[in-house]
Amino acid sequence: MAKMTFQPENNDDVPRDLIEHDMGLGVDALLLDANWFTHIRWGVVFALAGSGVAGFLLSDSLFSTMGIVLPYYWLIGLSVVLVVINIISILWLRSISTSDSILTVSHAIWFQIISDLIVLALLVYRVGPLDSPIAFAFLFHIVLACIFFDRHESLRVTLLSMVLFLSSIALSDYGVLPHYHLLSTGAPAVAMRAVLAFSTVLVWGVVWYLASSLSREVRQQDYELNCVNARLRKAHYEKNQQMLRVTHDLKAPFSGIESSIHVLRQLHWHEMSESLQVLIKKIESNSRVLRGRISEILTLGSLRSGKTTDKKEGTVNLTDLLKEVMGELQGLAESKHVTVRFDAADVGTVFSDAGQLKILFRNLLSNAISYSREGGEVEVEIGFSPRPSVLFTDHGIGIAPNALPRIFEDFYRSEDAAAFNPKSTGLGLAIVRQVAGNLQLVIDVDSTENVGTSFRIQFPDC
Repeated sequence: MAKMTFQPENNDDVPRDLIEHDMGLGVDALLLDANWFTHIRWGVVFALAGSGVAGFLLSDSLFSTMGIVLPYYWLIGLSVVLVVINIISILWLRSISTSDSILTVSHAIWFQIISDLIVLALLVYRVGPLDSPIAFAFLFHIVLACIFFDRHESLRVTLLSMVLFLSSIALSDYGVLPHYHLLSTGAPAVAMRAVLAFSTVLVWGVVWYLASSLSREVRQQDYELNCVNARLRKAHYEKNQQMLRVTHDLKAPFSGIESSIHVLRQLHWHEMSESLQVLIKKIESNSRVLRGRISEILTLGSLRSGKTTDKKEGTVNLTDLLKEVMGELQGLAESKHVTVRFDAADVGTVFSDAGQLKILFRNLLSNAISYSREGGEVEVEIGFSPRPSVLFTDHGIGIAPNALPRIFEDFYRSEDAAAFNPKSTGLGLAIVRQVAGNLQLVIDVDSTENVGTSFRIQFPDC
């Protein structure tokens, strides 16, 4: 048995599939961000080199007076390493195009991240891991990884940062590496306060820059998405209106054909040969099928545009409405020798749109009859626990599991359905989906091949 549930969604003019992915950005965005990293790295290079030069020039005066032991050789050396890393990154990124795979871009970004974290770990170790807030610089990469990567890759960045930071502490505490401090022994308290204040303000400034840059990019992308969405809505609306106009214009020719056939039947039927009568019957049958398809297209277009002529919300008696629909489809049921059984022990009402509900019930019951075998049965039941619902059950051909997720698509018909009912348009369940979305109804579908199908319509709580 295969099952699926259709959940109503916000009604947009543009159809959409709500498929959730836990994924990062695309190739274009990743390339843009990778190049942005290289620009940020030049700023870090300048800061490290500037601090190293300042430490070299002022180490015997200002810094020594404050008791600050600035590792200017390390700072200058790390800045040179970052220059090499940045040049390699820039050349690597220039060799990548937007047509390359996302894995290619990810390799280039991971090279930058790992290189940056190693350089940062060396800086934190040489300055003293716990002597200043500089260790919080690891947070910059963690936050950026959370924005640009999925959860698994951002977790890897976080774990790598933890390993590098804790390793710098453990290796120095256990004597494997020399233990360094930013402040010399006996440094005045004001030196510690100055180091903490400067490091804290520096972290704040970097956080502000990253957050403001990212928020600006997000706002820009949101604006562009809204513009694209507005254009898509307009284009879809115009296409829908054009389709409705063309389809409506087709009604007149087919009405003329059916009127002409009616005149021929009334005035000249007995004068025609049997072969001509057979031909006219085929024309009449095809005309009737095409008229039905035109009617369904117009109905679906009207439902999507919200311009249904019979739209009227209010209290709806489900029993009366279903009996009315069953009466309209009695001829179809008799032509297939299908018995429709109605179980409505609990008579109740719902607040809804009677016109749209009638369209939904008519399509579901028509489908249940059409895909039942000769002499079969269709059951219609009304329930009110825990909330109002209507159940349509047939014992027909059923729906294959691989076809079930697509049954609500426009014009979709599985191979089995098309072979069993070749006159179907594939729009009946698309209309059902649209009405369910308009009225916020939930549809549960259970189906087993060669056994039957049930559609349960659940109404929202009043």
